[in-house]
Amino acid sequence: MAAAGLTEELTCAVCLSLYQDPVALPCQHSFCAKCISDAWDHSEFMCGVNCPQCHRNFNPRPSLVKNHTLQNIVEKYSQSQPTAPAARPSPVMCEYCIDSPSPAVKTCLRCETSFCSHHLQPHLTKQIYKDHGLIEPIADFTTRQCPTHKKVLEFYCEQEEECVCVSCTIIGKHKSHSLLSLEVGQEKVKGILKDKFENLRKVQKDWSSEQQDLKQSEIECKRFSKELKEKLSATFSEWRKQLEEDEKSSLEMIDEEMQRVLSQITSNSESLLKKMEDMKIIEKEVQDQEQKDPLSFLQDAKQLLSRYSQFQTSKTTVTQQEEIPLKSNSDFGCAFQALSGQSTSQPGFGLPASSGFSFSFGRSKLNTTGNSEQRTQGLQFNRLPNTTGKSEQSTQGPQINSTSQQKCHTMNLSNIASIVQKNFNEYQKYQTTIMDMLRRSCDTGLETLGDTDSD
Repeated sequence: MAAAGLTEELTCAVCLSLYQDPVALPCQHSFCAKCISDAWDHSEFMCGVNCPQCHRNFNPRPSLVKNHTLQNIVEKYSQSQPTAPAARPSPVMCEYCIDSPSPAVKTCLRCETSFCSHHLQPHLTKQIYKDHGLIEPIADFTTRQCPTHKKVLEFYCEQEEECVCVSCTIIGKHKSHSLLSLEVGQEKVKGILKDKFENLRKVQKDWSSEQQDLKQSEIECKRFSKELKEKLSATFSEWRKQLEEDEKSSLEMIDEEMQRVLSQITSNSESLLKKMEDMKIIEKEVQDQEQKDPLSFLQDAKQLLSRYSQFQTSKTTVTQQEEIPLKSNSDFGCAFQALSGQSTSQPGFGLPASSGFSFSFGRSKLNTTGNSEQRTQGLQFNRLPNTTGKSEQSTQGPQINSTSQQKCHTMNLSNIASIVQKNFNEYQKYQTTIMDMLRRSCDTGLETLGDTDSD
């Protein structure tokens, strides 16, 4: 009784079955979500919708809220109920057993009657029934009858591929067709199906082989891509490492050359300071000599004049610069690009392409016209001496007269430019390696694609 009462409480008032996805209305009554939605879809009017139990009106149509608690109760109740055994089909009974029905063991297609083992004996023993077909007991003969003539299907039409009755072979559309008995038709169709399935198995085998080839191709593609990426990464890493080392080496050589020039500038500066100190001493001695008597003054003046002449000679002495020209046009172009940031295709400081170069720091005095002088100070780009023995005339940039006097300190970058040019030539091997690697990979990919297409 308790189970029956709980079943009633968990039954939907619309479908009279256990709740399926129960939802609660504002009036607290619950229904299956589909049941209440279908009911409202067919009964909704301008005045709104009603609750099927309490008939409370809702306008507008309310939103349905799922009743999770009730859903959990229904699920637990359903799990606690014993599973009902599957319904067995009712046995076919013998049509000759009137007083005490017995289950039939065979059905005669000709007689359209089911027999028990006792009443089946005439069909098994008498010659008149030898052509009657016996099958397992069936209750419905409609599936074995001709829908047109309502007679038993006895033949198989090959053209139409369907079973027909006797009337179909005489007055129906199958009278001129090739007809077979059901047994012969069954064997023939079995052979056809067997051949079809054999072909399907071959096709399936080919597809399976093709699938394996595709999987192998996928593996090879991933392996090939991985190896190529590793090789390229290794080559680029080596190139990058070499670039960093060459950059560091070039910067260090520039620092060394800078320190050499700075050391020279410091040495010259200290020498000038010492000479200026000596000059102050001479100047003081001259001032002291002016206070002496004429004889003493004249006797000491000769020595002072000699010392003054030494300073005058030192002042006008021009320090010769030692320059090392670049060896080739490519050295100049490479170094000019690498160290000065200029393109060799553009005019640069009035230098011919065949000359070397250096950077000078100091002051030059140019004798232009007569006694007039023009002085320039700061950074200068100096043309190195011509090593070919032929005279050259530069047409671009500032010109220095052959009679000019120059005193400056020069950074010689020719050696650095030569080393950088040599390094650039070495980089070509990385480019060649990478391009060869990609070219071979492309050829390999084309060969693989060709093999796939041929398959």
